[in-house]
Amino acid sequence: MLARWERYLLQDFPFIHLIIGGFGNTSFLVGSVFFLFPSLERIALWLFVAGSLGMFVGTMGEVFVRHARRSRRSPG
Repeated sequence: MLARWERYLLQDFPFIHLIIGGFGNTSFLVGSVFFLFPSLERIALWLFVAGSLGMFVGTMGEVFVRHARRSRRSPG
């Protein structure tokens, strides 16, 4: 059984993972545009790092939500 905070984040608010993933995607897009300007390359790099982390966390959260839902439907 999931701990209380895991259930709270994974089952009660699965849209949080979509928001985090959307942040990651947006960071990548903005970082891509910033790479067009040499003075903004450092910021672009950090936006790529933040975007990667956001997409990873959003995806892993969604995986956990789907696994928990599938586990609840499975008999036994």
